[in-house]
Amino acid sequence: MISSELLRIRYSLTTRVVLAILVAEALFVGLLVAFLPSLIDGLIALNKVIPNATSADRLSEEQLAALTLASPQIQTLIADILGNTGVGTSLPVIAATLFGALAITGEFRRGSIINAVLNQPIRPRLILAKATAIIATSVAAAILLIVVQGGILGLGLIVQNVPLLINVTALLSMWGRGIAALILYALLGMGIGLLVRNQVATISAVFAAIVIESIVRPLALLIFEAGNPTLYLPFGLGPDLIASTPLSALGADVQLSAGISAPAAMVTLALWACAMLAVATARFTRTDIPVHG
Repeated sequence: MISSELLRIRYSLTTRVVLAILVAEALFVGLLVAFLPSLIDGLIALNKVIPNATSADRLSEEQLAALTLASPQIQTLIADILGNTGVGTSLPVIAATLFGALAITGEFRRGSIINAVLNQPIRPRLILAKATAIIATSVAAAILLIVVQGGILGLGLIVQNVPLLINVTALLSMWGRGIAALILYALLGMGIGLLVRNQVATISAVFAAIVIESIVRPLALLIFEAGNPTLYLPFGLGPDLIASTPLSALGADVQLSAGISAPAAMVTLALWACAMLAVATARFTRTDIPVHG
């Protein structure tokens, strides 16, 4: 049953589109940041040909140094598979959530969920098989991102002749937390999709939650000095999961909240995913299944 679920996900258009977007984003951001000093040098040279064409020559020496791979924060920015900058929800987090959601809502849209239930009438087992397939796919996608982003980081270090400034243990730990986070976000999305069932409504619900959270989090800082409950909302946990705000290398205060520890953030995200899956599974087990969501 798990193998059939893996095959269904493997040949799904949704999976290929989400993976293509993730890889394209990783390549674009990674290469841009890794070779940003060369780009800035080119812009400064352009100003000599066309006066005031860009503002690149107004950057201070400190700012220019902060934009090179000689900064540990910039190396972290390239290597982080969650795409965390310290501000807002990242594209990998959104993509993982939508992947989990669309993987399940697509079956309701096509009606294939009926055949799945007939083949496995014990519905919790069916959900477990689908969750296992989503977990395996998320791990494979995360490993691909590690290869891509690790390769870009290595290439950038060679070109700029800069040593790796991130502790290897810390780097592996960050990648491990990134894999776990992508799995949990995919399961959270699966729970949302299983609960809502309709694809358009599910996508709307995910983006509505992200937008509302992005508004509520900074506003709550004005009310709660300590014990801010919005710190435990799921879609803003990225900086806490990685325990880093890479854009701080530029000397700007980009942290919108005090944050929580990485272990607490991981446990919080796991609780969100488990709770959503539990509620969705209870509904799926006790209600009739419509052919269309």
